[in-house]
Amino acid sequence: MAKTEVTMPIDPLKVIKKDISYSGKKLGARKIIAINFDEDADILYVKFSHSKIVDTEPLDKKGLVAASLDSSKEIAGLVIMEASRFSE
Repeated sequence: MAKTEVTMPIDPLKVIKKDISYSGKKLGARKIIAINFDEDADILYVKFSHSKIVDTEPLDKKGLVAASLDSSKEIAGLVIMEASRFSE
């Protein structure tokens, strides 16, 4: 089997950690099931579950961090705008 290497211009786990501390919110332990980074838009999408997203709630005052909520109002993912700002 061929070995595949994937690279991103940012470290998504570092961004998530800084982003959560920036927002001042506690998410508790979450298992990440998918990460997608749109380099052109500088947006990091993090998915914690396969639930259908029905709402979004800002987690910070500037609107850079938003929680994607499922029908039970549980956090199913995060949308992080200006993600590269959190990678430094």
